[in-house]
Amino acid sequence: MARPRGFDEESVLDNAMNIFWSKGFESTSVQDLVDETGLNRASMYASFGDKKALFLRVLDHYSQKISTERFAKLREIEDGRKAIEATFRDTARNGCTDGKHKGCLIVNSGMELAPHDPEIAAISHQAFRRVEDMFAAALTRGIKHGTVSKEKNVRALSRFLAGSIQGVQLMSRRGADRETLEDYTNTILSTLD
Repeated sequence: MARPRGFDEESVLDNAMNIFWSKGFESTSVQDLVDETGLNRASMYASFGDKKALFLRVLDHYSQKISTERFAKLREIEDGRKAIEATFRDTARNGCTDGKHKGCLIVNSGMELAPHDPEIAAISHQAFRRVEDMFAAALTRGIKHGTVSKEKNVRALSRFLAGSIQGVQLMSRRGADRETLEDYTNTILSTLD
């Protein structure tokens, strides 16, 4: 009979996510993960595999927990234009909350690793496509509500918005101030006019 785990897996993934999110994959050492999660090396390797295997689990955890929450308004607000505006404004506002300039773990990881890691490149591409599709659905709802012009090319604009929200997240990561993020967001949202 297998021994039950002596730790809360979600808590371990949250703690590992926070260290990877703050430091990036390459700068996070196994010792950082041991210190942050409270697991010893043997337990970490037995439960999650090597550092990369843990990182892949963390990316999935982040996608299910943080990304789902981050894009909830984009899916839930019926008027697509309002959904897009709320999503961008929340992203800009949260980008410099409490001085935590962390950006988006998936965007950060894509920038760091995708050029030389096909697996991370594929994850980044899939995440971008999901966001693009959510923007396309919101734009379509906006057109139905009459708040977005029916003359807009939905696919082209959804790609622009998906890339632009990554831009907000990257600007946040580099420490942009609130005014800069708001100006950038206002300019992006003007494309909906």
